[in-house]
Amino acid sequence: MRRSPLFIGTVFALASSSVACESGLDPVPNDGSPPGLDVEEPYPIDRGDEGVGTPGKYKGLWLRLADTGQPEVTQVAVTQVDSIVTVVCFGMMESAAGCGDFVARITSHWLNERARNVVVVNCGQDGFGIESWADPEKDARLWEPCMLLVREWFGLLPHHVRVVYADVALERLTGDDGDRLPAYPDPESGYWRMKSHLTAFTARLPNFFPDLQAVYLSSRTYGGFAAGSASAPVEPNSYEEGHAVNSWIAENPERNGIWFGWGAYQWAPDCGAGVTNGQEICYFRDDYAVNGYSLSPKGRGKMSWQIHYRLRREPWYRGGT
Repeated sequence: MRRSPLFIGTVFALASSSVACESGLDPVPNDGSPPGLDVEEPYPIDRGDEGVGTPGKYKGLWLRLADTGQPEVTQVAVTQVDSIVTVVCFGMMESAAGCGDFVARITSHWLNERARNVVVVNCGQDGFGIESWADPEKDARLWEPCMLLVREWFGLLPHHVRVVYADVALERLTGDDGDRLPAYPDPESGYWRMKSHLTAFTARLPNFFPDLQAVYLSSRTYGGFAAGSASAPVEPNSYEEGHAVNSWIAENPERNGIWFGWGAYQWAPDCGAGVTNGQEICYFRDDYAVNGYSLSPKGRGKMSWQIHYRLRREPWYRGGT
């Protein structure tokens, strides 16, 4: 059973008193947003639609994942080429965490839980975020090895690639002054930077994969265990990158015949908070390496399971209709 947020009793108490309006509690919002408090502390975006006992907004941003349906429903159906469905996976910043562990699991003990004709190519490269993949000057370091992997290792052509799964993350988390990026809604925040880089990155995808049909986007996991370096993804930076992805998807459900939607929503808080995300996931300290932001083998297992669980909703991935 899903654990309730620690403040659920307080929320219901406020709902029954005159303090409710002053506290931002809106049980029936007229803008279509989820009911509940407008909070300034991170709360899983995929939990906001559970009623007045959970927050409804974070700094005015809706706590509801953008739903763009399935590619099959939106007339951008994922199709086979030469009897296979080819997926290119980008695990930005940490290729092992983003894609490598997932590929290893779907070719071993999850082999019978997905269509056998799905081929996943891991193009992730450690240390490179979305802004590098969007930068043409980095093509020789990033895109050329990816395309070589598609052609030489897998024996495929660019037109075989019909799906991209991208675990997007900002590479640069500091401003020109070297200080950590400010929080949303500051115009220099990571939220706005992520949206801008997402537009540039996704616009380049058809240059490499001309018959691309669907793009699944994920964002960072929890950053609350990180400390020290200003370049470490901490909170609320990690969390707000997820809101940027959510807003971008809501604004771009389809572009140039390509469907865009959520992959796995992987952010969840420290398990000590008593709250999980919608997949019943929270994070312990040992889900992370010593630095507090790279995932440990245990944490990579949680990430891979969430990706697999999300894609099991898609006919092209699980097989059948």
